[in-house]
Amino acid sequence: MYRKIESDDDINTLVQMANEIWSDYFKKLFDSETLPKLIEGAQSKKTILNQIKDGYQYFFIGQDDERVGYFAYNIDSTKDELFLSKIYIYSNQRGQGIGKKVLSYLEELCHISGVGKITLTVYHKNIDSIKTYEKWGFSNLGIIKRHFDSDLTFEDIKMEKSV
Repeated sequence: MYRKIESDDDINTLVQMANEIWSDYFKKLFDSETLPKLIEGAQSKKTILNQIKDGYQYFFIGQDDERVGYFAYNIDSTKDELFLSKIYIYSNQRGQGIGKKVLSYLEELCHISGVGKITLTVYHKNIDSIKTYEKWGFSNLGIIKRHFDSDLTFEDIKMEKSV
């Protein structure tokens, strides 16, 4: 169900998927000028490669022999946390429990790795995702500012779940 993204071809596919998923999902939250800058700042090949170099793990989510999304995380034992950097699923696949299965996988990974919580950030106006994370047991820790390479700054909500 999950396949690690490692090769250059995988990363190129990921960049394309990210562009498709983000363009579809975030068009309701960002204008046509801001959205491409956000995608470039958060999901460009350069950004992904830098995150992988910094220890982030990226995975494709597969279902019925097709890629339906992807996720990325980083484990920081010094903070006793797994940071869920990204979880994105194509719109026609949402609402089928795929994200919840990823979360269960990450919770198991926390137990194996000996870390006690999962943290994430979500754009403060992304109400649907915030509600989903709360339904999954995450607590809202408040607003933080995030800066992207594309000179954009956003207010996100930091969320946390003990495992």
